Amino acid sequence: MTSTMMHASLACLLLIAVLLSAGCIGQQSQEDPLPGPDFRSETSGYDDRVEFRFIPETDEAGTYNVTYTIEQGVPWGTTIDSRENVTYENVSHDNPIEFVVLRQDPSNGAAIDIEIRSMTGEVLHRSRTSVQPTTPTPALS
Repeated sequence: MTSTMMHASLACLLLIAVLLSAGCIGQQSQEDPLPGPDFRSETSGYDDRVEFRFIPETDEAGTYNVTYTIEQGVPWGTTIDSRENVTYENVSHDNPIEFVVLRQDPSNGAAIDIEIRSMTGEVLHRSRTSVQPTTPTPALS
């Protein structure tokens, strides 16, 4: 191989290396996936139960991974259920993610720590919500 051909080959290799490192040649990058929907939470407290609902702000049903911890006896908190990466399918506005915590006594509080992720791992919602027992207001005479 002649010296000129060797220099030309090295120059081509150098040019290819520069183009690859600059991202000009190679696999096309995939577009970022569309962000998942926002979630809103609703909480309802009754004498016999507390209901926590997490509702996606979309009309389309989706599948999500959920990690949560439910505590009873707030604020001291006794964990009654804790799970990681539970898959919820067909979640929609009409079929939200819902947890019901039974109360043995209306004075029991309840709390939930929750993280909802898309199937690609994007965090869509993270919160801690608690329901404290109410203190009756004395009637004024």
